[in-house]
Amino acid sequence: LKSFTFAQCHTWAVGLASSLSAMDSSSSPHDPVADLPAQPSKVAKQRPPALNLNALEVWPQLCLEEEEVRRALASLTERSELKLRVLTWNVWFDLFCGPLRQRALMKELLAAAPDIACLQEVLPVFAQVLRQDSAICDLYDISPQDVAPHGCLMLVRKDLQPQFGSQSLPSNMGRSLLFAECAARRTGLFVATVHLESLNCPAVRRQQLQAAASLLELHPMSIICGDFNFDDTQTWGDWRKPAPQFGPEALENNVLREVLPSFRDSWCFVHPSEPGKTFDGEANPICVLDGCERMRYDRLLASMGSGLQPTAAELLGTTDIECELAGLKPSDHFGLLVDLDATCSSC
Repeated sequence: LKSFTFAQCHTWAVGLASSLSAMDSSSSPHDPVADLPAQPSKVAKQRPPALNLNALEVWPQLCLEEEEVRRALASLTERSELKLRVLTWNVWFDLFCGPLRQRALMKELLAAAPDIACLQEVLPVFAQVLRQDSAICDLYDISPQDVAPHGCLMLVRKDLQPQFGSQSLPSNMGRSLLFAECAARRTGLFVATVHLESLNCPAVRRQQLQAAASLLELHPMSIICGDFNFDDTQTWGDWRKPAPQFGPEALENNVLREVLPSFRDSWCFVHPSEPGKTFDGEANPICVLDGCERMRYDRLLASMGSGLQPTAAELLGTTDIECELAGLKPSDHFGLLVDLDATCSSC
């Protein structure tokens, strides 16, 4: 990534931390880059508790290469209308090497050329950079909804003619459901993305999924994806305990069968015997603090009986960024890319 070197990110982060400190003397933004060991293996990061993410005003442009954009356009143009490719990716709001990571993430996104990309934890400054990037805007319509302090954003190929909307969810963290209803190419396709409540809030997450289900049931050809904040085989913190906290019959993941019974989990459908961990401290130790935290937080569920059948699924962002910091990846989450056959004759 020639546009942003690690040293440049270091300088940028130091300057940003200084400006933030001046804006709010009550908080002391910590620059994780400045504290890197000479030969890092894991980076101990501390997120400043009073950091005002909505106050950031400086973010470098993506500086994407013309060839990357050209190949993405070719892939989108050549894809059959009976095929649909959807990406969900939590891009991580942390300032740690932010411009470097997010340019790498967008390079992978363009290489995959999804029809629809659903991003979570998007900072307002990153949303602004995307919306001002003419190359991205030539390929995709971008959801206009406010993402502050960090939220969901969608990129939808232009010939789907998306109509964007959002719905507030029960939340103590300002979470909402972002969606796009398509008026062409796959008329009636409804795709929603969400970042369900974080931390130990299973009851709130259930309420959020119930609210989403009430909207999804109005749209027979629908997809919901995003960071669900629970795993399908374990409960957060099980790796620290001598025995699992809950058996399979009591896992939070069962809420999907109860609240969204007509939807199938794409990863499980395509790879029933593979774990598909999208948050993996063992494989991603630079961005994930706890090396034992290995969870499948990120999901893509497609409605059954609508002609949307998952045919392929893979993780993005699993390889290291080419930079001075060995092991750095685009986000603390891996992206989930799913191909679907859209063969319903009535769709």
